[in-house]
Amino acid sequence: MPTFPTDNPAVQAQLDAQVDLFSQMSRHAVDAAGQLGELNLRMMRQMIDDSIRFGRALAACKDPLQMSAVAMRETQPAAEHWRAWQNELVKVLGAGTATLTRDANNGGWQAARSAESFMQAGSGGAAPDGKAAHAPLR
Repeated sequence: MPTFPTDNPAVQAQLDAQVDLFSQMSRHAVDAAGQLGELNLRMMRQMIDDSIRFGRALAACKDPLQMSAVAMRETQPAAEHWRAWQNELVKVLGAGTATLTRDANNGGWQAARSAESFMQAGSGGAAPDGKAAHAPLR
């Protein structure tokens, strides 16, 4: 595995910027995964409660013709729970995407600035034609 020369401050700054970017992105991804887990756990609990309530309501029916009306009445809360779960899911995913995008944008610019300073330090500045010169790592 190749080793990187870390005695150059520009290289160290570049590596630090990359590590910071990846640590921020992974931290936000783990937070979003935790929020999704909590959201799904709440939904599963609500589904179990709705199923128990639905079963009890059907078991309490004395007339078989009454079961369809009871079934329609008891599915309304379950549908509302599904809709609330879907809204929360979109919020969590949207917030996670926005955060990751912001981190990637900020980290990308930071890494680009570090890379530019590394290239200028390694090449001694710009080439005579005004373009950045690329010097190999030693």
